[in-house]
Amino acid sequence: MIIPGEKKPLAKKELLKIPVFGWIARSAAVIVDRSSGESRKKSMDKLKKILSEGTSILLFAEGTQNRTTEPLQPFKDGAFRIAIDTQQPILPMVVVGAGPLMPPGTIRMKPGKVKVIVGKEIPTKGLTPEDQQALKHRTFESMKQLILDYR
Repeated sequence: MIIPGEKKPLAKKELLKIPVFGWIARSAAVIVDRSSGESRKKSMDKLKKILSEGTSILLFAEGTQNRTTEPLQPFKDGAFRIAIDTQQPILPMVVVGAGPLMPPGTIRMKPGKVKVIVGKEIPTKGLTPEDQQALKHRTFESMKQLILDYR
């Protein structure tokens, strides 16, 4: 509801193994095989095309759910490369409370409440590939602060 218009997430191929959810993911998301460089490149190209058509994309910069005691795991580079290449802003968002409801190693989900916290948009206009690590760091710090403020 926070992001107007259409949205398309990036999903790891492992999600396709989950009954029913896998079918939904296949029809609603861009699927990536993270172990394949070719699949990663194709998914990046597809996401850039989707953005050029006016659809927002949802990327999980950690690459998976955080199962550590740290607020965030290190971010992958792809989201920041796409943001700079397309000059599209980043809207930092964190999901709090989902971990206990979706235990690792099982398809069972527990009922409960999660909270989505949205940060301030981070512009990318004028940024170049040389700015990618700084953009990644800025986004990481923004999202980390959202989590710490919530706690």
